[in-house]
Amino acid sequence: MHSACEIPILHLDLQPNNLIICNGTVKLIDFDHAAGCRWANIAPKRFGTVGCAAPEQYDSDRMLDQRTDIYAIGAVLRFMTAGTLREDAGQSAALSEAFERIIRKCMDSDMEKRYASAGEVEDALQALCTRKLTEEKEQKAIPSHILILTGMKAGTGTTHLALGLVYFLNRNGYRALYEEHNVSRAVAAMAQRAGMRPDRFGIYTMNGCCLKPWYGPAVKLDEGTGFDIIVKDYGTDWQQAELELKAAKADLIGTGSASVWDGRYIRRYISWMNQAWTGRCSGNRVLIFRGTRAVCQKELKAMAKSDKALKGIKLFVSPEYENPFSQKSEDAFFQSLWSAVTGGGRWKKKRGLLRRWDFLRESFLKTAGSLQKGAGLSESQEQDGEQG
Repeated sequence: MHSACEIPILHLDLQPNNLIICNGTVKLIDFDHAAGCRWANIAPKRFGTVGCAAPEQYDSDRMLDQRTDIYAIGAVLRFMTAGTLREDAGQSAALSEAFERIIRKCMDSDMEKRYASAGEVEDALQALCTRKLTEEKEQKAIPSHILILTGMKAGTGTTHLALGLVYFLNRNGYRALYEEHNVSRAVAAMAQRAGMRPDRFGIYTMNGCCLKPWYGPAVKLDEGTGFDIIVKDYGTDWQQAELELKAAKADLIGTGSASVWDGRYIRRYISWMNQAWTGRCSGNRVLIFRGTRAVCQKELKAMAKSDKALKGIKLFVSPEYENPFSQKSEDAFFQSLWSAVTGGGRWKKKRGLLRRWDFLRESFLKTAGSLQKGAGLSESQEQDGEQG
């Protein structure tokens, strides 16, 4: 349209609803607002779609040209990857910084800083695709780090913890994917509330995190590639989690409640953790309790009499945080948890920013409520708990 005539024709309403796929080809429809560049600038009224319309379409004193449609191209690209036209959707963790730069350049509020033509956008995307194909070939040789999460019983915060961990890892440079392997439909509920759509892998992007809901065994989707870490939330489905542990190299994170009436659940759950781990010679197990530190200490003190049951399981008490996608003081807890899962050592951001993380007792007691010697654990087990 921009180059078919001597005077460019502007579409002026490029949006997802005006794109269709016909025999594998993307076609543009709905030319109600299309106009030659000259007429578009003298028309008495201007129209557009909120989220796709460029800033100059809202201001009759500003000129329209091809770059007005370029802005809409950026909006469509954002919709394709984020599933929403909302400007506050944030950057998707599933996208490379190079692709985000293309979108930002298309949608710059200053027309002079946008791409000058659709051809320039095409060249930028083609170059990115070439680089991406090369990177994917390299990434396929590197398996993802698998984390399996299960809960002692419903209501112990397994999904809350899994989402918080994925959010923390993505903020620190890892490409982490949350996979729902239970029937809670938590991801679908969040996506519906936010009005988002999944990508071709069935993955939603929310709050900068990639979330894959449970579709059931009958649905077969292409597997997303390039994730450093995959967090699999099995909820209380211990049987399926155990099958996954037997089939793949993975770490196991459990959640529990240390209320005074939960003693029998705790013993049964730890017994399962040991059973599921039978025969494994690598990986880490972490058990995280929700509840006040005093109650946790009292309940675990009785269990600690049997050192064999807790041997090799690192113990944590989780701080209370209402929103897993809004973390402040919880960073210290997640840093410690991730260090425990990966075998200890200093906390290291994926992008090479090495942050000194000394496992000081006082710091951890303030942020994560570490178990103390008074809880009756053996010295080696207590170190595991503090290490978190």
